[in-house]
Amino acid sequence: MSLLKAKFNRRDFLKFLGVNLGLSAFYLSGCNKAIEKLDLSNKFQFKPIEASKLDELILPDGFAYDIIRSWKDPINSTRLFGTSNDFTAFFELDSKTALLWVNHELVDPKLIPDITEQKGSVGGSVIALEKKKNKWQFSQDKKLQDKYNRRYDANSPMKYTGEAAIKLAGGKGTLANCSGGVTPWKTVLSCEENFDYCPDRFGWKNFNREEYGWVVEIDPYDKNKIPMKHTALGRFAHENAAVSSAVDKALVVYMGDDTENEHIYKYVSNSVYKGEKSASHLLQSGKLYVAKLDEKTKTGRWQLLDINETKLKGKFSNQAELLINTRKAAKLLNATELNRPEDIEISPYDGSIFVAQSMNKSKDDLYGSILKIEEKDSNYEALEFKYEHFLIGGEESGLACPDNLCFDNKGNLWVATDVYGIDFYKNGFAFQANNALYVIPLYGDDAGIPKRFASAPKGAEITGPSFSSDYKTLFLSIQHPGEYVDSKWPNNSAVPKSSVVAINLV
Repeated sequence: MSLLKAKFNRRDFLKFLGVNLGLSAFYLSGCNKAIEKLDLSNKFQFKPIEASKLDELILPDGFAYDIIRSWKDPINSTRLFGTSNDFTAFFELDSKTALLWVNHELVDPKLIPDITEQKGSVGGSVIALEKKKNKWQFSQDKKLQDKYNRRYDANSPMKYTGEAAIKLAGGKGTLANCSGGVTPWKTVLSCEENFDYCPDRFGWKNFNREEYGWVVEIDPYDKNKIPMKHTALGRFAHENAAVSSAVDKALVVYMGDDTENEHIYKYVSNSVYKGEKSASHLLQSGKLYVAKLDEKTKTGRWQLLDINETKLKGKFSNQAELLINTRKAAKLLNATELNRPEDIEISPYDGSIFVAQSMNKSKDDLYGSILKIEEKDSNYEALEFKYEHFLIGGEESGLACPDNLCFDNKGNLWVATDVYGIDFYKNGFAFQANNALYVIPLYGDDAGIPKRFASAPKGAEITGPSFSSDYKTLFLSIQHPGEYVDSKWPNNSAVPKSSVVAINLV
């Protein structure tokens, strides 16, 4: 099925997704919200834009963006905003103030040749926002800055939890922070992805690879809390951490390993979530699974990654060694190799799991796809599931290389793309032009049809889409403008600068 093209009216749409508007909310980290009720009374309206090669962030008529922070902008009296921003998460303090978490993924050695500066430019930022004239902007309030604004980088203190912690005591810093998630108790899960770039491409010395490739929990409200790397969630090139939790149910986290021919994983906590204000312990003890898919039957099974499993016995000295070498364990179980599993998000409408696969040139998949997984009996702890190809990338769908996903509260799936800079405008990607952000309605006459909402500046990705609490503001990261091409974004800058922007949607 190349694309979900069925045209639904509202009743058909609700029947298709199994939605009951009276259902109690369940927590979904992908949109950083618990959506209690769908708002289908008014569709999100805009005139889709055309593909663009311009060195600008292009939006539809009637929409504009404001830059929140750019690389090297000050965030307080001592620290600067990091580079290569990615995942964002919005935390409301009150109706006029909020916090924004931002990941900082990698560095461009041509722009930052000094390794000491590189180490201070990655990780993540917490910044305070203020709402003025109905727009969210960086807060100039020194009290808010002193209380909240801070950076985490490759030098920041870290704690390790779980069975592998004893082998990693004394580890330091976080880096290669790609996408992430938010817990029900309002902490950030920041995911370490391509950590191998640091020693292999950037020349960092004395680099212990085992200290990276973890999911890091950070409390945006409390600068005195030391971040925790939760080893129970495994070590690999983590793209994201999509959390689902209901009271008196286990905490479940879905994760993708963003590398060609790698896998998708699921973590299920040993204890249940009781609605605590802090429940980090749920991320410290649980079962880790990897997916095996059957393409003929479109069914799958979650396989347990445990040293007592038959195929894993004798392969690792203990569970800590297995967790540090999660990929090796997954291969021993013959888990299904996928085409760069990127963001995974949970639909707030029917609870199904959407998996973006950006591409895999080794298997002649240039354009990627989006899978839709439905757990057996709608139970996130289930070991069996079925799946379908929700979307196949390419010229027919008009969308190439899906990466970040997010849902709004109006029945739309938002999809950001990641075409390699070296492929721009050629190699079969001319129809895509610059990377873009699409809106895919899930109901109405245009259900399943991607509509281009934003086009990135030259060389950039659009990453980290998230919404304010009222869904009236969209936050985006514009990452690495100028990669493989010349760019002067933003503001005709002498050096291209990754930036976070805010877009009012109403």
